[in-house]
Amino acid sequence: MTTQDFIPQPYTEIAQDASVSYQSPSNIALVKYWGKYGEQLPQNASVSFTLSKCRTETTLHYEKKTKGGFEFEVYLDGVREEGFEPKIHTFFKRVAQYIPFIDAYRFVIKTQNTFPHSSGIASSASGMSALAMCLVALEAKLTKPIPHQYKTKSTSYKKHLFLPV
Repeated sequence: MTTQDFIPQPYTEIAQDASVSYQSPSNIALVKYWGKYGEQLPQNASVSFTLSKCRTETTLHYEKKTKGGFEFEVYLDGVREEGFEPKIHTFFKRVAQYIPFIDAYRFVIKTQNTFPHSSGIASSASGMSALAMCLVALEAKLTKPIPHQYKTKSTSYKKHLFLPV
């Protein structure tokens, strides 16, 4: 698939105020890549284990709004985390061409992990994966049914655009 494959056709529906939820497993690196190039791509390969019982669970609440611009709040374990919001804003800017509805909704992102923070487990990656799945699920409500293969590849593509600088 090419980048062009991820730019959607015009949306045919309007999603009513609601929410979607997804969970994504985390991982722990045995050998972590060093260095990045381009749009946050790893310079070298890494070796990691997926930890299926260590996951991030995210719910994306959304409501239609009338003015443009990104509008969202992030909550971790029920507590507002404004420190995460610049990273989410960067992610939204990077994916806006692929999910142009992103500035037509106000989002409340509620996320939690099933493992301790600062334990060396990749919570940013699993958190962004779960958020990307939520956004693809919302996209599916706005357009014709999306094939599973597209959902998987689209989520992976959008998640990689997030990786922190």
